[in-house]
Amino acid sequence: MPLVILTGFPCSGLSYRAKQLSELFEKAQDELFESQDASSPVTLKSRFNVHIVPSHDSSNPRIVYDHARTEKQARGVAYARAKRNLTRNNIVILDGMNYIKGWRYQLWCEAKAAGTTCCVVHIGTPVDQCVAINNARLKRQASEKNPESEAESTPTDTSKTTDTEEPYPSDLLNNLIFRYEEPSTHSRWDKPLFTVPWADETPPIADIFHALTGIILPSAEAPPTTPMTDLTSSLENTNLSSAASVTTTRTSFTRSGRGGVPSRPKVVQHQATVQAISTDSGALYSMEKCTSAIVTAIRTFTLNTPSAELAVAQSSDGKGISIEVPESELKVFIPAHVATTATTDELAGAGGILALPKLQRLRRQWISLNRSYIGRRYGSGDGGLAADQIGDAFVRFLNSNFGGEDDDS
Repeated sequence: MPLVILTGFPCSGLSYRAKQLSELFEKAQDELFESQDASSPVTLKSRFNVHIVPSHDSSNPRIVYDHARTEKQARGVAYARAKRNLTRNNIVILDGMNYIKGWRYQLWCEAKAAGTTCCVVHIGTPVDQCVAINNARLKRQASEKNPESEAESTPTDTSKTTDTEEPYPSDLLNNLIFRYEEPSTHSRWDKPLFTVPWADETPPIADIFHALTGIILPSAEAPPTTPMTDLTSSLENTNLSSAASVTTTRTSFTRSGRGGVPSRPKVVQHQATVQAISTDSGALYSMEKCTSAIVTAIRTFTLNTPSAELAVAQSSDGKGISIEVPESELKVFIPAHVATTATTDELAGAGGILALPKLQRLRRQWISLNRSYIGRRYGSGDGGLAADQIGDAFVRFLNSNFGGEDDDS
């Protein structure tokens, strides 16, 4: 389920590197299954299926980058394919430029929401080399359209004929190179970042596999001594502090996490990437029905006892007005000093403490505040509101606005 995001200039060899990574992942898994035993600290329980998700096909050619609308549609297709293949036993390699940092952030969020690891592999091909490759593809395309001109021209190298990728128009190629946003280790969605220069024959598959799965390949546990390592050790003992620091930084990066039992980066989901739990379709209806019944009960009480002074006098303790309502074990309580100091003695009159417009306004306010909590648990805490708790919660809200307290008697 790990996600590998390729990025680089157009015509930088992205598709070639994607196929190469796929083959190296399969080879690495074969190596693990051949070498692992019961004493191994980390074992590979099952194979990862490697999927290459292309950003271009016959329906989305390279000219989609000419317009923002077609480019957005092509990215949507690639996003849907990558998301569909992000399962537990898959390694997804997204083949494409992925030149927009906001687009890479979106992919990083999707991997984080799926609870899997993600890395960025930057294909570091120089601009001149990309332009030369695209020009060769343009010449090949022109020769395919005009076979007569191909016969008159000098025969091309056989190594170039194996390239079957479609070229970019020259203006579009320069535009895409200008628009390219390079990945940076300062951005959390671009980490871990692996750069594969044009001169490197193979990418650092051991480091990429370790960053994605936390498993160290057997061939990477004890790297053999080479002239390059001897040169590194000699530079560290010289007075060339700048060269030694650069070499040391590169060595520590490629060997990070290779001591003892490896640790796979733990993916912690946060509120931005956690999909909200769907609310019960009938929860909002239950809320509307329960609160309306409570307001109707209060309205019936005001019709039977319109005077505030009379209602206080009829109460058992004389401390205030207590109204029994359905769907709640609590009573709506209005203190005597609040009920008798209103602008009018009529409970349901204009300006009365229990006027219908005021009750409806409080009901709508409470529903708008609590509709996100009904029928589910909000976030990771226990802040949910069950259906049988709606009545008591609404009565407590009314009592707090009326200046009263809960009456459990």
